[in-house]
This record gives sequence, structure tokens and C-alpha cells, in this order.
Amino acid sequence: MARKNDKRRHSFTVERKRQLEQEKLAGERNRAKNRWNPAGQALLWSDLVFLAAASLLDINDLISDTASALCTLVGVILLFAALWLLFGNKKGQSGPGGRSRL
Repeated sequence: MARKNDKRRHSFTVERKRQLEQEKLAGERNRAKNRWNPAGQALLWSDLVFLAAASLLDINDLISDTASALCTLVGVILLFAALWLLFGNKKGQSGPGGRSRL
């Protein structure tokens, strides 16, 4: 009979606090997992600024059509590089396709 009373009982508030803490940690892990690569994000923003500047120069006829086409080509290449850094280079994946190596 005495052993029955010696059992440790957890209160509802302790269990609820523990559950909230676990949910908070899980949310932090998900945010860290889904965070963008800083290098890819910087490359994406700089590419956007570069393409905007090239477009403004082209509209005002300050650069030739050849230079405009070259700037657009470089901008598209930088865009694909930024997207690869942001979305294609995840752990457990081999590259942009996302297929793991066997």
C-alpha cells in the first residue's frame, strides 16, 4: 500500500510545458532546414540589380544591342547559378536534379 503512494506523478502543466518546448524546438529545426543559402540569396539580389541596370541602359540607348544581349546572357547564367545554390544543392542530393547517387 505504501508503494502505491510513492509513485511519482507528473502534473498536467509539466507535461504541457514539455510538449510546448518540443513543438518549439521542432519549429526551429524546420526553419533552420528551410533557410536559404546566404551566398545564393546574395547572388540572386545582385543578379536582379545587374539585370535592372542593364535594362535601363538598354532602354535609354546607352549600350549597344550586342552589349545588351551579352548582359542578358550573363544575367540568365547568374540567375541559374543562384537558383542552383538556393534549391539544388541540398544535403543528400547530387545536384540540381535532386537524384541521389547510388
